[in-house]
Amino acid sequence: MHSRLVIATFPSFFLLALSGCVISGIAYHAQQEETLRQRILLPQMHPAKKVTSARPVTPEPVPDRPICLEEAIAVALKNNHSLLQAQQDKGIALDEKEIARSLFLPAVTAGYAYDWSNRQQAMINPQQPGLVMYAGERDFQKAEVKIMMTLWDFGRSLGAYNQASLRREIAELLYKRRRQRVVMDVVNAYFNLLRAQREKVIAEESLTQAREHLKTAVRFHKYGVVDLNDVLRARVQVADVKQMLIKAKNAIELCTSILNSVLGVNVNLPTRVIDDTTIAPFELSLEDCLRLAVEHRPEFEVVHRAISVEQEGIRAAKGGHLPRIYVGANYDWDDDGYRKFASSRGGLHDSNISGEIGIQIELFSGGRTTAEVRKAKKKLAKAKEQAKEVCDGISLQVKGAFLGIKEAKERIKVTKEARLQAKENLRLMNSKYRQNIVASTDVVDAETLLTRTEQNYYTALYDYIVAIARLENAIGTRIRHMKPAPPDQIHN
Repeated sequence: MHSRLVIATFPSFFLLALSGCVISGIAYHAQQEETLRQRILLPQMHPAKKVTSARPVTPEPVPDRPICLEEAIAVALKNNHSLLQAQQDKGIALDEKEIARSLFLPAVTAGYAYDWSNRQQAMINPQQPGLVMYAGERDFQKAEVKIMMTLWDFGRSLGAYNQASLRREIAELLYKRRRQRVVMDVVNAYFNLLRAQREKVIAEESLTQAREHLKTAVRFHKYGVVDLNDVLRARVQVADVKQMLIKAKNAIELCTSILNSVLGVNVNLPTRVIDDTTIAPFELSLEDCLRLAVEHRPEFEVVHRAISVEQEGIRAAKGGHLPRIYVGANYDWDDDGYRKFASSRGGLHDSNISGEIGIQIELFSGGRTTAEVRKAKKKLAKAKEQAKEVCDGISLQVKGAFLGIKEAKERIKVTKEARLQAKENLRLMNSKYRQNIVASTDVVDAETLLTRTEQNYYTALYDYIVAIARLENAIGTRIRHMKPAPPDQIHN
């Protein structure tokens, strides 16, 4: 009776649980879809209705004011998608280490089953066909517990654990490097936005100058001082500068979205930045920078550990040729009454405990173990070549960034002088044009020259700041306040 009740209620319970899982799954996927949808749609920056809910409103990651570079970096370190993925990789590597550690611990399994048959098991003696002996009940329960543990496998488990430990260390180093790259990405996006904003300011200033020149040309033409050609040329110059202003405004929108993407926030947020053009002193030599890269660049440690991972892989692969020593125990129970028969001592047991200790060796695997050893050795050779390639890349990146700083510093000096000269040239051309000494083309050329020198100056200025950040990214540490190493320590 009890067994039939269990059998009757089980399908109902199963369907109820299944429907609950389906409903919760649909709600979860709907919530995820809405979250992803909001990442694409325009954010509601100024809602029409005031929220009166008692729930606290989560503030936007980016403040509703212009932010400095350090604030932008702080936002990115909390919200950047690639950095958050690298953080999950750290957790995955830790879990894989725990999985490898479990190889040294006993494995305990348990099972329970309810057996039911529409026919009762029976045996018939061929010598006595009329005599039927039942061998088991139609329904009964059974349970089992097993314990198995490897005592020694000659380096296979140890090699796997050491590999997992090294991969966890590599994940930590890669996360550190990912942080450095995120900072570099923020610096690039931040100063690209500043460049676009500066282009807009230059275009607005140029437009003001072009309009003033146009007014002067129109006035002179009215009184017959200049011909119509001067007016037409001045109008063309105004139109050209207007196009430059339109492009600058569009570039600001695009660069803002790119910065938001690096920060890990909605790309359509109206993020604003402060024009941070502080010129940090730089006095390090190329030898100083290369030495710092060896000391601080995470990839230098990553390639070391990658080689060790493959060495442990060889140990684990060679262990396949050796035996495995193990110990195990088993406990099983069932309540099938037909399996117990009466005896003078009250019947046989319904449970049993057994144990074993043994050795197991793979005599033939079709050459798989030998191939795995060869594969592990090739992976070690590959890791060594990759290490050399990474070291060459680090040296090249440091040298490129170092030369970029040197170049930008010289460009700042040259363009700063040219900028002052271009301003003075435009002032003289405007003065001479009012005196009808020079033509309108001379004024237009002077305006164009000033616009170009302004662009060159701020480009060099921003390139210098970005070049320092690029060098910091190349060596793996901040260098803006470092002093050059003493000559006797450069080659140590």
